[in-house]
Amino acid sequence: MKKILITGCSTGFGYDASKYFAEKGHHVYATMRNINGKNANAAKELRDFASTNNYNLDVLEIDVTSDESVNAAASQIPEVDVLINNAGRGYGGPMESFSSDEILAQLDLNIVGTVRMAKAVLPGMRA
Repeated sequence: MKKILITGCSTGFGYDASKYFAEKGHHVYATMRNINGKNANAAKELRDFASTNNYNLDVLEIDVTSDESVNAAASQIPEVDVLINNAGRGYGGPMESFSSDEILAQLDLNIVGTVRMAKAVLPGMRA
């Protein structure tokens, strides 16, 4: 059984992957932002899925754009075997239509966020 941490589990690939790996017998840490806000339904669905099927699936709140959030969540998980950096966002349209703030926010989430997550879990992976 592997301990698998997946970011961006409120919808899509992250949501489905968290269920898939739990069904395969792994301990899954399904993470997302705003588990008590806009993603409350997704968090509840995953918790209910785990409870109903007696799977090892924990839902944790992580905002990958925040060092504090990432480090706090990573400290709750002793040793991660697999990290799936799935959290991300894409904008559609011509580049010149986006503000510098929008571009920086996307880079922080899609690029810096993956590095932030890796830095937080690699020490435990190496232990």
